[in-house]
Amino acid sequence: MTDNSRGSKLLDIVRRGLSRHSTLTTAALLGNRLDYVGMSDIGAYLTCPRMAILNKIHAEKGTDDLARLITLQRGHWFEEGIAEAFGSLNLPMVRQLEIDVTTHGIPIKAHLDFVFAAASPPTVRILEVKSCQKIPDSLYPSYELQVYGQLGLLSQYWKEPVFSVKDASGKYSLHGKTFPELAHHLWGIELPNDWRKVDREAWVLCLSMTEARAIGPYAASDEMLNLALSSGVKCWNGLQMLKSGTLAPSSMPTASGLNSLCERCAWNSDCPKFSGSTHPELAPQFDELTAWKAERASLDEKIKERELSVKEWYAHTPGTQGGWIEAGSQRFRAMEIAGRRILNKESLAGELEELFADKGLEIDVQALLARHEKTGAPSTRLFINTINRQEKKDGVQV
Repeated sequence: MTDNSRGSKLLDIVRRGLSRHSTLTTAALLGNRLDYVGMSDIGAYLTCPRMAILNKIHAEKGTDDLARLITLQRGHWFEEGIAEAFGSLNLPMVRQLEIDVTTHGIPIKAHLDFVFAAASPPTVRILEVKSCQKIPDSLYPSYELQVYGQLGLLSQYWKEPVFSVKDASGKYSLHGKTFPELAHHLWGIELPNDWRKVDREAWVLCLSMTEARAIGPYAASDEMLNLALSSGVKCWNGLQMLKSGTLAPSSMPTASGLNSLCERCAWNSDCPKFSGSTHPELAPQFDELTAWKAERASLDEKIKERELSVKEWYAHTPGTQGGWIEAGSQRFRAMEIAGRRILNKESLAGELEELFADKGLEIDVQALLARHEKTGAPSTRLFINTINRQEKKDGVQV
């Protein structure tokens, strides 16, 4: 047996183990996800209704793909690590707090990654952990809706017996409690029955393999809660219609505009958003183009790593600072370059508004700046994404 085949068998064992662990963990902690709408479903529905419903009804899809399994499990691994960090500080927290409610006859559940509480002053904090390939500059709307929904349910149902906690095996250790009752059982603290007397906030902790960023705080919003609940109702109704055959996948609403998730969506092969003609004779050209772009991305990363290595060598090697270094037929030195100068339009607009106001002039500064803006020449951009083809089952690529 070759080393490659033995390595493949090892990876297959890892894949099957991750798949089995994911199935067992989901069943134990989240139950049958077809029986309710979760906050993650609601967030996904905001991004793309078709993707959210198909993901929900075919939840097992992707469990045979090692790359996808690792991506999904990375979030759980991060969460476990953060739990260990909080646990070492003996913080009063509970993990995966379940809020189980019914609105407009629709079952909705929220599972909160971490909830912290204190009695003096009365305080509750929600923390949602998100695994990211790259830390975003601002939180995705789907993530924000999920957090607003969690905080809204916590506040609106504060005095209702809808809060539960499960142990690692999936059995309820506390079931059907109000939040003040839950806090008393878990931490022995007394919280007011009126949620308005409690300081409540939600935060999102975004984690990549090398970075972390805390985004928040988020305060309860009736408007955002109503949006979350109405999206949950639409998601549930769409799910039931698909299961009954009264709604076809080709008739489902899709993500609007260009969305980066479309590239990775498991349902993009027959998505109506990409309807058009077929030209298989162009496939070899695009296969080459895709391969070249992948090679370029790999080379760009290698170049960055090599340049960083050389810069570090230059900075830490005695006698090199400021001088040129000869290396074979090349010479180099590392130099500080001044930052690029840019015009801060917001700051300029604010200063101009103050100056005009001081002189008693009523001038629309934004319109003034707009009149002096220059638009570049239009260009054509080529959009390419991968078709995730699978076998069809019940008219859907699964």
